Amino acid sequence: MFGFGKRELFKKNEPVQRVIDMLGCPYQYFREGTNIDVIMSAYNEAFARREMDGCTPLIIVDNMYFQTDDSYPEFVENLKSRREQLLSSPQIDTRKWFVDKLTEEKNGFGEYWKKVVGEVVGEPEDAARGFHGFVNFGTKKSVECVLAKIPVTNPWEVFAWLPFGGWNECPPPEEIIWIAKYWYEKYGAVPAVMTCDILEFAARPVKDKTAALDLALEQFAFCEDNVFQGVDTIGRLAGRLMQSSVWYFWWD
Repeated sequence: MFGFGKRELFKKNEPVQRVIDMLGCPYQYFREGTNIDVIMSAYNEAFARREMDGCTPLIIVDNMYFQTDDSYPEFVENLKSRREQLLSSPQIDTRKWFVDKLTEEKNGFGEYWKKVVGEVVGEPEDAARGFHGFVNFGTKKSVECVLAKIPVTNPWEVFAWLPFGGWNECPPPEEIIWIAKYWYEKYGAVPAVMTCDILEFAARPVKDKTAALDLALEQFAFCEDNVFQGVDTIGRLAGRLMQSSVWYFWWD
């Protein structure tokens, strides 16, 4: 059941409790080891009701902003103005953003670029059909997490409600919010899972081979670790996107 919760009901780790404290919206808390099907059932129900409830459901594990450090009180104090700032930030030319990033990558790899792209290939077992961001890779059990009903009807605005990015090679929130808008309008992709270094989107398979390769190139520009520490080539990523209902991004 969704509610605003009470701190005394459960002993939560500090980053998750901080997420809850600053959410300001209904949420459902799941202890570590909760059956994965239970979490997914709750998410699917919230997703089906998102238009009726005027929200976007988001599974949150933790976020680097919520770790214990001196910047946390200042972040909480400025969160509302930060949300307003992101929502009013100038919308970037997303297509140009992708072209510029890919041109830089292509120039950097030179004659090896064709190998980075490769052929569009994929096997049925490569398809991503379930979320993994709230699952411990070692134990295969769920970690402590929150399913929040973020009070935004435009799915990309979750990145204003809970800013994400701006570290390592991950784009800053000012760019992610508009990239997510572009992907929602073009592919119907909806942000679904957020951790300290993982984003997952609920999406539909892109059946057309050329469109899948175009999307794979965009995703490579957005998160090259998906290829270099994942499927090896952009073409294999395209093959996966032709069969997958989940988009996965991870920054090392």
